[in-house]
Amino acid sequence: MRILLIIPILITFICKSSFGQQLSPAQQMADFDTLCAKLECVHPDLYLYQSREEYERNKAKMKASLTDSISISDFYLKIAPFMANIKDGHSMLLPPITDDLISHAKKDGRTIPLRIKAAGDIFIVDYPVIDNSGISEGDTILSINGIKSKDILELMYGLWGSEKDNGIKEGSVNAYFSPLLWYMYRWSELYVFTIKHGDKIEKISLEGVPQSVALKAIKERQSKNKHESFSCNFSSDNTKAILTIRNVFQETELKTFCDSVFKEINHRKIQEIVIDMRNNTGGSSQCVERLISYFPHPDYSLYSKSQLKVSAYSKAYNKERHPEIYNQICNLSDGELFVIEYTPVKDNLEEANLYHGKITVLVNNKTYSGASTFAHTVKNLGIASVEGETGCPDVYFGNFLHFTLPNSKIDYYITFSKFYE
Repeated sequence: MRILLIIPILITFICKSSFGQQLSPAQQMADFDTLCAKLECVHPDLYLYQSREEYERNKAKMKASLTDSISISDFYLKIAPFMANIKDGHSMLLPPITDDLISHAKKDGRTIPLRIKAAGDIFIVDYPVIDNSGISEGDTILSINGIKSKDILELMYGLWGSEKDNGIKEGSVNAYFSPLLWYMYRWSELYVFTIKHGDKIEKISLEGVPQSVALKAIKERQSKNKHESFSCNFSSDNTKAILTIRNVFQETELKTFCDSVFKEINHRKIQEIVIDMRNNTGGSSQCVERLISYFPHPDYSLYSKSQLKVSAYSKAYNKERHPEIYNQICNLSDGELFVIEYTPVKDNLEEANLYHGKITVLVNNKTYSGASTFAHTVKNLGIASVEGETGCPDVYFGNFLHFTLPNSKIDYYITFSKFYE
């Protein structure tokens, strides 16, 4: 039951199409009504960050605006901020991959000649996809085609929810940047960048590059820069080990890694370890408990409790995955909040081969969900010190269900559990 996964879902442009490029007002209304009905049925607390009155007011305002036929992508851009107002980083609408975008790609239409990534209210150049662009990796992009990066990002961040600032949204913006840019501006032939390189600011104009050229450069880059999920490096003086944990959902792989690494750490008598959880967007509580098990700890629970919204959907979800919970909720009325109390993980203080040295955990505003829970737990237990602030508060949402809107075919996710650390 305790699955807390929030991973930006990378897309393949030719993988899926949303059917029908124009939606009538009636189709839009049917999709929006479906979205609201599912939210009100499934979500455990729509009114944590907005009042019921605000929700109903936004809902009525949206319905009143659905008066003209619009494209599927414009419909997505219109309703995604409504979902984002819930401020739940686990509930989201995914950008559709529409027929016009697929057609543009199949015709080898032009696209942006840089790979760029969001960093706060600016874009940073990841790398150019062409040679001799005059733009370098790490340059700051202040504007594109006369529009400030801050303004572009404000619109893009507004499509996703999060409990705290924009940190967790950056991954989604970066994953979907190309289609979002296309849907918002339809740029393809020419890009005028205002670039800051060191102390120098200049404007550079570049033509868009064919999709085939961009994809080839991206694939080559990705093949050279594959990041392992888990890694360990030792300092030259053999006193410190740095463990990089990029997710907490691959439990089997995590156990294999930790069994090997901690055996070596103890063999070398390493005095200090640093666990880098920055940019780790989460995973499962089982993985979190697995990682904590390598350090001496008293009895503890990751959560004081959680609340599950009872519905036909959460019953179906738990029937196969968590029959012990299903048996407790199967006869409850839809709409009830079922409280789950957690059995503490028993202490391991008498176990041998645990790590007893100094531990520091590094986090940032993209450390989220299960990764954030790990950092909060080891700090509260006195196991480790934590440097930085996570992107997750002490009360947040997790566990989600997948749905598809009937007319636009837009995929979306709604959480059905609320967790209290």
